Amino acid sequence: MKNPALPPALSALADETGVFTMLAIDQRESLRTMMSDRVAGRAVDDIELVRFKTAASELLTPLATAVLLDRSYGLPAVAVARCPVILAADELIQLPGGPVTSSRLDPAVTPGLVAEVGAAALKMLIAWTPDTRHAAVELTSEFMALCRAARVPGIVEGVVRPIDIDEWDDTRRNDAIVQAAGDLAASRPDLYKGEVPSYGRAAPATMTRVSEQITAVLDSPWVILSSGVAATDFPTAVNACCAGGASGFLAGRAVWSDAFTTPDVRHFLATESRARLGRLAAAARLPR
Repeated sequence: MKNPALPPALSALADETGVFTMLAIDQRESLRTMMSDRVAGRAVDDIELVRFKTAASELLTPLATAVLLDRSYGLPAVAVARCPVILAADELIQLPGGPVTSSRLDPAVTPGLVAEVGAAALKMLIAWTPDTRHAAVELTSEFMALCRAARVPGIVEGVVRPIDIDEWDDTRRNDAIVQAAGDLAASRPDLYKGEVPSYGRAAPATMTRVSEQITAVLDSPWVILSSGVAATDFPTAVNACCAGGASGFLAGRAVWSDAFTTPDVRHFLATESRARLGRLAAAARLPR
């Protein structure tokens, strides 16, 4: 039986205890950059992106409670997914090789496409800065209206992206992570996806404390993402954040990005990535 504390549509993305152990493979140009670094000297084409996403979906989704895929390169991976599919509804704006700085709704993601794909939920990345708080809330509301029209849950991913973030210390960034969650909660997402406090480098007690603050400003369950966190640090971060009220993770890079440093990407996915996903799921479910 699924956890009765969650609405049925959201419960479908979690395990029987209500813990979300979800896999993200919706990266687009950032994935191309990661793959290009592996094959220096030539560009990575769209077909290679599709092949990687399809292989990752085939090999890893049996261990995930849901998988996040994008419309541009991820639709072939839907056919081999062995868990519910979340469809990215965002167009990501970023400089080549750089982080996502903003986003907008993908006009091609319509209720009709959601039904055609059989997506169980939609996800939207919202870039939050102190100067764009109101615009971020408006975009989140627009996204949630699309989710209601498509009759699926909406997952809002809030990421702190001020231009001068590299100059911020952990305290300032952690405070902004909490503020972003509070702002975006106004649009009543079904599930919130937030960044790990201190990039996973702080003591577990610190990450738990900040996570408690995030939990306090949200009216929905929430999960963490792994971007910016070292793969070796992420299991501890998962457990510490869940101790503070997070309900699991929706993560990609900490699971599979190191595959591009090896000569056999598929073997890495089938062995190390599967093992990592299992360890992360265990970390999310550990007594806290």
